[in-house]
Amino acid sequence: MDITLRQLTCLVAVADHGSISAAAQALDVAQPTVTHQIQLLEDFIGHRLIDRSARGITVRAEGQIVVDRARAILRDVGSLADDLEDIRKVHGDVKLGIIPTASASHFPFVYRRMLTLYPDVHLVVSEGRSLDLVEQVRQGDLDLAVVTLPIHYTDIDIVPLWREELVVIDSAQSGFAEEPLLVKTLGGYPFIGLDSGTGLQRTVLSLFHEHGIQPNIIFQATSIATVIGFVASGLGISIVPNQAVRVFADVGQVVVRHLNPTAFRQLALIHRPLDTMSTALRVISQTFAAQARRFPQG
Repeated sequence: MDITLRQLTCLVAVADHGSISAAAQALDVAQPTVTHQIQLLEDFIGHRLIDRSARGITVRAEGQIVVDRARAILRDVGSLADDLEDIRKVHGDVKLGIIPTASASHFPFVYRRMLTLYPDVHLVVSEGRSLDLVEQVRQGDLDLAVVTLPIHYTDIDIVPLWREELVVIDSAQSGFAEEPLLVKTLGGYPFIGLDSGTGLQRTVLSLFHEHGIQPNIIFQATSIATVIGFVASGLGISIVPNQAVRVFADVGQVVVRHLNPTAFRQLALIHRPLDTMSTALRVISQTFAAQARRFPQG
């Protein structure tokens, strides 16, 4: 026999109303039903939970522990029903910003899942640099954004998503060997970077700084496509997310080498505090994060 919600409901009702008869009346059931459900619960737990007397019911210490847990369980079950109802009611526009290097890999799968779950939501997506997206969320111009960590603001909520390995890319004609490339050797190569407002470039520069490297940056692009184009033409190397460049490596435009030690960037979903969001937007943000976390890390 298992504990049932009916047993917990009867126990809480008795604790609230102080007698079996009052609890039965509140639940609109017969008194023997309440008595039987509590007896089943006591038998399962192996402790007396209430004392019965002519003056009414007294909840024992053991019973109070169960009552408190029962209240939390019943509250969670009730909120589950509310959440399911919220899903059915979700509609309207949600403005989402995303960095371009994330939008081409995992994001399309999350986007498709969101459309399936919430067909009445109009998800408006725009691309931008991490720094710009953070400010747009803070100012209320965007509801959500997918950006690169770290973020040093305390007025927005940050939900970690997936982690991506960073790799070195060079021209397919470069003769790059397959073995991992030591980070400390990268200072001698001409480097193709992204605009300094991008989270990826800040992560890469932080990596260089950590290893005491002064990078030889010969060009800063505004898009990952431009970076790949310059690298493929033999103008220099770059460091990019593995997922973002994999398709170009598969067709022979660039060659990929892992870093030693391995480096990563962490993506996150940001939004204003949950207590300032509508129910629909809260459901969308929580579901988005849950779907995104399903992806492999690295």
